[in-house]
Amino acid sequence: MLRINEGDYSYASGLIRAKEPKLLDTAQFSRMLDAPSAEDACKVLADAGYGLDGGSTSGVFAYEQLLSDEMKKCFRLLLEIAPDPEVIRAFQRRYDYFNVKVLLKAELSGQEVPPILSETGTIGIDAIKRSIRERDYTQFTPLMKEAVTEVYDVFARMKDPQMVDLILDKASYRQFVHDLKNIDSPFLWGIAEYMTDMTNIRMFIRARSLKKSWDFIKKLLLDDGTIAEEIYFKNSSGTPEDFIEAIHTSRYGDAVQKGWELVKSGKNSSGLEKMLDDLLISYIRGAKLVTIGVEPLVAYLFAKEAEIRNVRMIMTGKINKLPADMIRERLREVYV
Repeated sequence: MLRINEGDYSYASGLIRAKEPKLLDTAQFSRMLDAPSAEDACKVLADAGYGLDGGSTSGVFAYEQLLSDEMKKCFRLLLEIAPDPEVIRAFQRRYDYFNVKVLLKAELSGQEVPPILSETGTIGIDAIKRSIRERDYTQFTPLMKEAVTEVYDVFARMKDPQMVDLILDKASYRQFVHDLKNIDSPFLWGIAEYMTDMTNIRMFIRARSLKKSWDFIKKLLLDDGTIAEEIYFKNSSGTPEDFIEAIHTSRYGDAVQKGWELVKSGKNSSGLEKMLDDLLISYIRGAKLVTIGVEPLVAYLFAKEAEIRNVRMIMTGKINKLPADMIRERLREVYV
């Protein structure tokens, strides 16, 4: 268990508080949405200081590199100032899992690796490529090594690329929750709890929408959520609406109900994810009440990730010439 000494976070907390006002706010997102073109929307990011020093922001399709650079800049800052870097690495490992998934899917399908690997993980891209190629998993965590071994075993028997996603996505969440619960911070334990429940809710509703069996669903669910497995089991032969009714008194009830209504109405296919993400951000905002501690750093990281998701949605929508209102209703709430 990593013990957190709040007093050690005095400098880091102050620095982050000074940076919070520079996060994109509602007015800046509105400027991007109302911009006449994707190029003009991208200028808002340049004005906000997005990207790494000396990086190029020319060309509308350069925005993905801009977002990648911004995330790298965020992690670089947090690792420099965090008294306990392992707190930040717990969040970075999600990107390691993403890279492993991309590499394994390319290898198993006999295709070239797409240019989407993330440089924000704890393991460098070249190192993680070498690990997969040489079957040398010494840099992997035990959970990651276990997941990779399972992928090869299951794919050899089933030849189903979707199993790669299923195994590694679940392992990524398990790793994240495991890492957070090994840090002495009730705030981080709360995030782990939210992430466990939200992941299970999303996976269960998606599986029931596809009429998947309980045997299939049980393999998806993460352990130790606040919603008992019995509730999932009792609703495993019913409709998503049956399950939503069963959890309506939980803290997720309103968000899930509103999100599912958006999905069913055809107004927003990602409505459920949006409402749950907004619920998590409302929890993260509790960090604003903390003057010194790990909370401001973690909240800033969540805020930056949510911000980048919104920017990506806006830029993709602008490039595809979607109406501003259609893009706006998909945006997540901002931290600031």
